[in-house]
Amino acid sequence: MSHEMLVLSAREIEDLLDLEGVHASQMRAFERLGTGEACMAPKVSVPGADGASLLTYTARSAQEAPGVVKVIGFHPGNPQQGLDPVQGAVLVLDGAIGRPIALLDGPALTTPRTAAGSAVATDLLARRDAAVLTVVGTGVQAWAHLRALTRVRSFTTVHVVGRRAEAAEELAARARDELGLAAEASTDLAAVAPESDVVALCTTSTTPLLDAGPVRPGALVVSVGSFAPDRSEVAPDLVGRADLVVVDDVDTACAQAGSIIDAVDAGAVDAADPVPLGRVACGAHPGRAREDDVVFYNSVGVAAQDATVAEEVLRRAREAGVGTAVEL
Repeated sequence: MSHEMLVLSAREIEDLLDLEGVHASQMRAFERLGTGEACMAPKVSVPGADGASLLTYTARSAQEAPGVVKVIGFHPGNPQQGLDPVQGAVLVLDGAIGRPIALLDGPALTTPRTAAGSAVATDLLARRDAAVLTVVGTGVQAWAHLRALTRVRSFTTVHVVGRRAEAAEELAARARDELGLAAEASTDLAAVAPESDVVALCTTSTTPLLDAGPVRPGALVVSVGSFAPDRSEVAPDLVGRADLVVVDDVDTACAQAGSIIDAVDAGAVDAADPVPLGRVACGAHPGRAREDDVVFYNSVGVAAQDATVAEEVLRRAREAGVGTAVEL
């Protein structure tokens, strides 16, 4: 028996979603992970040539909710061709009978959900008086993090750090023009880290960009680029110095997050030390204990995040009558 599946393009998804909606979806994801309501399979990563990875994420936000499967191709050389390094698609299956009901552009969901996940962590873990933000990187995730993180704290100064001065200045200028931020460009992370209350690393670096030395007491360090065993944006001594280490999912981080794997291997932390963000989100863990604690949050990206944002965009698409119905 044939049925219709709704197909949503990147542009349609971008038009449907706003920062508030994505943030709310990610808060739901972590709350449900914390209470055990969300169900997800282990992330699968298959290496490819030249640092590429094939990644799959499978989850339900609740037992009766739609099944969501995301397949991503990560190709770090894509930006040199003007392409997002993250490509792929999200398939949504009916929660009652399992048939495919929607196919969604993958990057259009992954980019905002990743940044919104970091914003949830920042809201829960950063000092309330955090005033200086440093974003490391100049790609799509750096821009998404500038938009998302500045919603949850009133930063008076923003540093944009890039390897190339021109790229850093271009992104800082965009932040000034479009977001009204007091954004400054830099190529020297070690110079601006000592004054930063929040440092968000949004790169695909395979070697640490930040160690414990420049990190000030009370800072929150967020890493979204340490999402695979061969990628680590922070040095083991920084993870070891942190008074609290938080991850999106402990099993996933210990198997996939280069920064966590390296820190455990170096003896800087124990594999049992990281706290899942879901426990903080649902109130089972207090999070930051003291104002001068250094907190480290590593985001690999987990399937429950994809499930909740996919549900949100699909609900909005149905309400707005957006998308293309394809008969299967």
